[in-house]
Amino acid sequence: MNGGQFSSAPAAVKGWGWALAYGLFLILSGIVALLNPAITGFVAGVVLGVMLIIYGLLAIVAGLSGLAVRSRALEILLGVTGIVAGIFILFDPLQGAASLAWAMGLWLLLSGLFQIVYGLRGGHDRGWRLALGGVDVVLGGYLLFSGPSVGVAFVAALVGFSFLFRGVFLTMLAFALRGGTKS
Repeated sequence: MNGGQFSSAPAAVKGWGWALAYGLFLILSGIVALLNPAITGFVAGVVLGVMLIIYGLLAIVAGLSGLAVRSRALEILLGVTGIVAGIFILFDPLQGAASLAWAMGLWLLLSGLFQIVYGLRGGHDRGWRLALGGVDVVLGGYLLFSGPSVGVAFVAALVGFSFLFRGVFLTMLAFALRGGTKS
């Protein structure tokens, strides 16, 4: 009766080696990203450029298809804009990575201001909203008004820490799965 329910568990347990390899790869990648922000920023810029070009091509196809009759011109315009932006970023991927940090800084600054206004107007979670808003404003302002090298280092830190923590999680998961094979 429950045979199907347990049949996938041994396959997952047997795959612990792949989870371990993936986790160790991510840990190594995270360390490299943190130790060499220029390479990480370059790769992030290339990925962003390629994604924008793919987005642009798909938007143009959607605009030319019957699926987007009402917004055909808008889709084509967005597609062309995406392709042009992607090409510009591919010519200078580090600047593309810095622009990611600038966009994040703008978002943090605006988000922080909204949090502060809400905290001042409402009584609900006032202290937390003011504190979080203040942190967001400071971080956002720092990213917006610092140079491109800080932006690239910020992107590298995001990627590095994400890979590092994800790798540690997967490594721990792999050892937990391995422990399941010994029972």
